[in-house]
Amino acid sequence: MASQSGEIMRNLEAEVKTQGLPPLLQRQWVSKASNKGNPVRIMQWNVLAQAMSGVDKNFIKCPKEAVQWQIRKNRILQEILRYQPTVLCIEEVDMFDFLTENLAPFGYVGIFIPKPKSPCLEFADNMGADGCAMFYKTSALILSNSNSVSLKIDGKPTNQVMIFGQFQTKIDSPQSFYVGVTHLKAKPDFSEQRRKQGEFIADFIKTNCSDDPVIFCGDFNAEPIEPVYQIMKDLNLNSVYTSLSEDGKTEPKFTTWKIRPKGEVTHTIDYIWYSGFKVKAILDLPSEEEVGEGRLPSLKYPSDHVSLVCDLLFDSKKL
Repeated sequence: MASQSGEIMRNLEAEVKTQGLPPLLQRQWVSKASNKGNPVRIMQWNVLAQAMSGVDKNFIKCPKEAVQWQIRKNRILQEILRYQPTVLCIEEVDMFDFLTENLAPFGYVGIFIPKPKSPCLEFADNMGADGCAMFYKTSALILSNSNSVSLKIDGKPTNQVMIFGQFQTKIDSPQSFYVGVTHLKAKPDFSEQRRKQGEFIADFIKTNCSDDPVIFCGDFNAEPIEPVYQIMKDLNLNSVYTSLSEDGKTEPKFTTWKIRPKGEVTHTIDYIWYSGFKVKAILDLPSEEEVGEGRLPSLKYPSDHVSLVCDLLFDSKKL
């Protein structure tokens, strides 16, 4: 497997060089704790469905070649493999087979749940339905149990989905913990629907989790002022990226940044929530200068959302 993964990396680097692509967005790690131990690295990322990458000129300052699959597939793999998370939580995944094939040599196994009515299927030459996926490193973790469900409102399934898995560590003394990933309903007018979907998630966590540590990732399509954000806080979950702020409470300026036909859009809507852990290190957001005037996606980055990556240590005081 090591030789195969090495070959994939060499081929990937060679193809990117042949395509004349610039380096990916440059980012820095920020250390938050000096505690020793083997951290769990979590990566949360809306990868941008390929079928949606150029629809109706979504990204008006993005070079056309930047959203072509032959370019994007390499950039997506590069972004994942340069951090090699223990658990990868991703949304808008319409390329699950591609990721499965190319991540397997690096020791990853994946779970996928498509949206019941994926908008990707409405477009010609689509790659299939999009949904949520979770990949994990089999060298570090054992998957004890998993649930893939549609989020419900008033008992009725919606078009949004969730994966929720229970894992056990292989390194050091075995430790059980949970990881979830979701992608809530988009657009500003659906705040109430997101609130109800958040209530479903909260009930699911309360019902299905013991007192083990929890990590919950996703594109919530909700700024911190929305009710669904408070619902997650009321579960005694903390948002990883608030740790970068001076007050320890403020989210970063953006997790998605694009230029639409109607203007520039800057939002903080992606989160890694956690309990039962300490934050050891966080991958900082790129600067405005690094993102560039055309914003995202670009030849330097394949999605309109930046990945969120952190190293978490089990909090012995809460175990």
